[in-house]
Amino acid sequence: MAVQDKYEDREQRGILWRKFCFLVKVGIIGIGWAQEGFLHLRVVSSENQPLPYAIVSFIGSARQEIADSTAQLYLKLPVGRYRLKVSHVNANPVETEVWIQKGATTALTIALPTREVLTDSVAIKDTRTLPTTLPVTPFLQPIPIRTEALRFMPSPKPDIESRLVLMGALSSSELSSQYRVRGGNFDENLVYVGEVEIYRPFSARSGQQEGLGFTNPALLEEVFFSTGGFEARFGDKLSSVLQVTYKRRERPERTIEIGLMTQSLSFSGKVGSIYYTLGGRRFTLGYLLRTLPVRGQYRPVFYDGQAYLCWVRKDTTGREVWRIEAISIGLLNRYRLFPQTGEATFGLINAAFRVQLYFVGTEELRYRTGQQAISITWRPSPYFRLSHHFSYFGSLEDEIVDVEGAYLLGEVQTDLGNELYNEITVLRGAGSQIRRIRNYLDIHTLYGEQRGEWFWDSSLRHRLAWGLRLQAESFTDQVYEWSAIDSADYVRMDERYFAFQSFHNRRALGFVQQGFRWGKWRIEAGLRGHHSTANRQFLLSPRFQLLYQPNDRIQYRMGIGHYAQPPFYRELRGIDYVLIPTLRAQQSLQAVIGMDYRFSLWSRSFKYFAEVYAKWLWDLIPYEIENVRLRYYGMNGVRGYAYGLDMRLNGEFLAGVDSWVALGILSTREQIPKVGWMRRPSDQRVSFAFYVQDELPTNPLYKMTLQFIFATGTPFGVPRRLAARTIFQMPFYNRVDMGLSRFFPIDKKYLRSLWIGLDIFNLFQRYNVVSYQWIADVYGIRWAVPNYLSARLVSLRVIGEL
Repeated sequence: MAVQDKYEDREQRGILWRKFCFLVKVGIIGIGWAQEGFLHLRVVSSENQPLPYAIVSFIGSARQEIADSTAQLYLKLPVGRYRLKVSHVNANPVETEVWIQKGATTALTIALPTREVLTDSVAIKDTRTLPTTLPVTPFLQPIPIRTEALRFMPSPKPDIESRLVLMGALSSSELSSQYRVRGGNFDENLVYVGEVEIYRPFSARSGQQEGLGFTNPALLEEVFFSTGGFEARFGDKLSSVLQVTYKRRERPERTIEIGLMTQSLSFSGKVGSIYYTLGGRRFTLGYLLRTLPVRGQYRPVFYDGQAYLCWVRKDTTGREVWRIEAISIGLLNRYRLFPQTGEATFGLINAAFRVQLYFVGTEELRYRTGQQAISITWRPSPYFRLSHHFSYFGSLEDEIVDVEGAYLLGEVQTDLGNELYNEITVLRGAGSQIRRIRNYLDIHTLYGEQRGEWFWDSSLRHRLAWGLRLQAESFTDQVYEWSAIDSADYVRMDERYFAFQSFHNRRALGFVQQGFRWGKWRIEAGLRGHHSTANRQFLLSPRFQLLYQPNDRIQYRMGIGHYAQPPFYRELRGIDYVLIPTLRAQQSLQAVIGMDYRFSLWSRSFKYFAEVYAKWLWDLIPYEIENVRLRYYGMNGVRGYAYGLDMRLNGEFLAGVDSWVALGILSTREQIPKVGWMRRPSDQRVSFAFYVQDELPTNPLYKMTLQFIFATGTPFGVPRRLAARTIFQMPFYNRVDMGLSRFFPIDKKYLRSLWIGLDIFNLFQRYNVVSYQWIADVYGIRWAVPNYLSARLVSLRVIGEL
């Protein structure tokens, strides 16, 4: 009996314990459901026009929300994953998933495909007045990038330019923000903030000297990139347009980033009727440069500050009438290197060579660059807009080098059984070099521009746009540079440049562009003009684009036009550093045919992009690439061509995150007088890249990103020899970067969330080549010694949302 009571008592205690555990679990689940986060949703059309009063439905429940007049929606939601359906009267609905994390703000932009609903002769459309701002996306090949995800992508540099290689551009150095598009070079790319053109420094010789790119992902609302065929309203360049807009937030946002290479701070919000977005960055490459073959004391420090202010005045109906915007950008870059030793091994497995380098001296490069702009926009009616832009750009760039170097060239033992394996066994040559540079560049550019647009029909389908710009620019260029080589038993001057020169120029440029819409068709026809007082050349560039969209899934487009690039500072300076102000503009005739196809796979939306292009080029100014520096030959009269294919597939392989795959095929050549046809320095035949994101199914706060870049080698040759500058080819460039991260929702007064990321650069330790240095042995044979890029590196970053 006592034993039975004992077992009954133990059973009762077990029942009470299970009930207690059940209550604890219920309490924990209740606490979990009480945790909340925020959703900031923005709804736009496929042309990036805001869609006000869009309806957001929560699939699986009866809840519905409506976006405000600016097409934005702010919600406070319990932590979890939600399936949303976003719809609008002028667009087809889109379904997506979003994950709400504790204390964090999830920013999401949804683009709805445009549609038209017709019943006989009656068109059903939204009766509210549509906004009259110019579309910020280029007409051809708009590529929207989720800016909220850019900060978390693994990249040695905290800018967007270095990530464009994943989206149709080409680059051969992870240390540089320079990129090439469809057979062009870095000088052929346009960068805009809204409608304000941005300028950048000129004097960097290598990627490690370059510093920060212009774009700061933490400050940007939208980013769009066009790889060609853009409209007449964009400027006078041959290759591409990168256009960004700054954030305008109703509620304060503050972020801080601390990493081994990057530290940044950004603020955005609204005070009264003034929106503000402020940010500063500090970037140092010393940690990364320790992986380069050249050993020494690297002391590079780069600073960047940007400020954006916007004042808006609306009428009694809520329509914007006045807008005043101010932009201020400042760069302070200082690169110092005290080189000591270096080593490079090259050749074949049975015929390997090694160069040992020894240095004494210092290299220093200083930039002090700034640009300020103010824009005033007036909208007296929904059908008319007038804007005035005023901008000033100034840059002081100093280059000071005092370096003495010596080298030993020898054959390396490659026999694994030899006791001297991997050692130099035969000395092939020795030499030394002295290099002295005192170069000072002072650039100033000032312009004023008026732009406007007028919708001359009540349905806002036909738009006339125009612009007129007057610009003044001046350069003061002081060059003192020489180098001497002691090689193969004799001493000679390798380079010798002495000059003090100034240049002043005035430009007048403008455009007129007419847009039409009829049902499933859209036409843009424009004419752009440019006149320069330096070469007295007047250019007219007609451009035409046609778009046909039979349904909401597929879109066909065609573009043809004349594109010209009047010479600026770098093109005007010849291979001997002498300015040639009478050089003519480089010109091209370009044709583009492409398509976009939207489809569903695994219940998710995907977009396939394909575009075929051809360029006929004339009056080209030939150039060579020295690491990342472009050196022009100061002559016209060269003609060429470029053609190729670009394909891209992007979508949500994982709900709520973007992934994409890109493939490019290119061929570009030029004909040099008295030399013949040869490859251009940018002739990179095949490129392939992909970017994927993943997360743990059991805990989405853990994420992994992987990006892969592959490109065939670019041509290279003997420097400063026009006929021999592209006779060889570099090895393939390929690189894998991986990022591992964990998100911590904190939801405290001074810290809302924390993101910790571990980036592994060059995961497979690929030694990519960026350029070559030419040396001679005792037999008078010249050898091209490769300059390698960075090796594998692990970096840590922490991003906090305050």
